[in-house]
Amino acid sequence: MLQYTNMKVLSEVASIRTGYTFREKIEDAALSKANAHIAQIKDVRLIAETTSSMSLNISQLPTIEWQGKDKAIVPPGSVLLPSRGSRGGYFKASYLIDNNKGTLPLIVTSQFLVITANDCVLPEFLCWSLNQPQIQFWLSEGAGSQGSGMVMLKTNVGNDIKINIPSIEVQKKIININQLWEKEQELNTRLQANREMMLKGMYQKLLNENN
Repeated sequence: MLQYTNMKVLSEVASIRTGYTFREKIEDAALSKANAHIAQIKDVRLIAETTSSMSLNISQLPTIEWQGKDKAIVPPGSVLLPSRGSRGGYFKASYLIDNNKGTLPLIVTSQFLVITANDCVLPEFLCWSLNQPQIQFWLSEGAGSQGSGMVMLKTNVGNDIKINIPSIEVQKKIININQLWEKEQELNTRLQANREMMLKGMYQKLLNENN
């Protein structure tokens, strides 16, 4: 049986906090008033599904007019983990990146746990680890269960999640392989979409010829 010798509890290799709790409904800001991006589960989930990537570019998120404190700002390199969902549902972690210079700061709602990696682990590797099947199964099938099929994760969940932490060199290799796989997934998705458009055109042509 395979034995892991580098197992660490998540709270040993990262700090965990909740996102900001908004007291009122979040409204998208007009461009003239926008001074921050906002991360909500519905938007993060949509981006993850359309990009087939665990990386989340901050500039893709909606903007708001932020009048709160700077300590609520979440920097690139942080990992977001949904803190609530249905049993058997969606708990995919996202790794924050900033591909555009001058991107507005990011505010994360309390729908997420914000995870900041320590020096012994690369944040992108940490995100990859959280998205592995065994951890995703544990998160969605009972961690923090509140009844009625609802799962609510709190910051102390980091005391229960165990992750295999290899050397930084091995972490980088795993990240590189995963990035290649994500690019392949994206290319396959585009290819399938192009084929679908081509087939629709052929179907329509045949129907028109038959009239």
